[in-house]
Amino acid sequence: MTGAELLKKFQGVRAVVVGDLMLDEYIFGRATRVSQEAPVLVVKQDRFSAVPGGAANVAMNMMALGATVGIIGVVGADPAGEMLEQALEMSGIENRGVITDPARATTKKTRVVANHSHQVLRIDRENDDAIGAEVQAKLLAKIDAAFTDAHVLLLSDYQKGVLTPAMIQQIIAIAKSKGVVSVANAKPQSIPAYSGAGVVTLNRFEATAASGRSKTITDNEAEEVATLLRASIGVDSMVVTLGGSGMGCASDEGFVQVPAVKVEVYDEAGAGDTVVATLALAAGFGPIGKEALELATHTAAAVVRKVGVAVPSNDDLEQIADILR
Repeated sequence: MTGAELLKKFQGVRAVVVGDLMLDEYIFGRATRVSQEAPVLVVKQDRFSAVPGGAANVAMNMMALGATVGIIGVVGADPAGEMLEQALEMSGIENRGVITDPARATTKKTRVVANHSHQVLRIDRENDDAIGAEVQAKLLAKIDAAFTDAHVLLLSDYQKGVLTPAMIQQIIAIAKSKGVVSVANAKPQSIPAYSGAGVVTLNRFEATAASGRSKTITDNEAEEVATLLRASIGVDSMVVTLGGSGMGCASDEGFVQVPAVKVEVYDEAGAGDTVVATLALAAGFGPIGKEALELATHTAAAVVRKVGVAVPSNDDLEQIADILR
């Protein structure tokens, strides 16, 4: 099927996202001068915004692509957690799987953006310790219940303590028992735990680390690395994203690589979330092939044209469908 046909099929797909929830804050302003106190810019604030980030941004992308999405994760008992839950509720994402843990702080990234697009500072507030046994048990119960009518599971791993290796293995096992395809935006540190998943995605630098190489892999090495990682981990499909060079996928069908869509890039933040959201929904309809990869390059291109963490708009999707027909 074409990329346009695949995009149309996303409407009404039921997806569950499990992972590290974050709040992305933005302070927008104008750089007016250099401070007399230190060699730093003085930014006069114009406006402030806060949007779901991390696994929550992946869920936002899946919803923007037409899916019905439920999210499962942990927030702290703090203003950032309250703001994130409210934002998810307002967006239409089902957030009954969000657990509040008073022992943790909600992960928050605050970015200062000057003159519309120039990021001058980022402040991170986070707790990356593994969640406790009681919270793990609550999450697993939420996950088991959420799979009743789900088509696809997406594990969104940012190494912030929710997706421990033991949790990953249990979640994939539950998905298999329910007949739900599992897709993971993984990290090298826990890559062996994703054995048995349907699709695993890594960026160029993560794939380099996961394969134990000391030098960053080149475009020409993507096939070899993706094929080796797929075999060593034991997954159906291994996707390696290559930034401006596109992405490739190793599967039973062999290796397929597609180029990136050439656009003017304003902000790459969140582009990986858009890619994995697109591929996860595509995985619900069969193996990841050229059409799904091409669609993911177009949805990612749509968001890097925007400032800040973003999702494809309806206009973006209509234009993409026209191109891929």
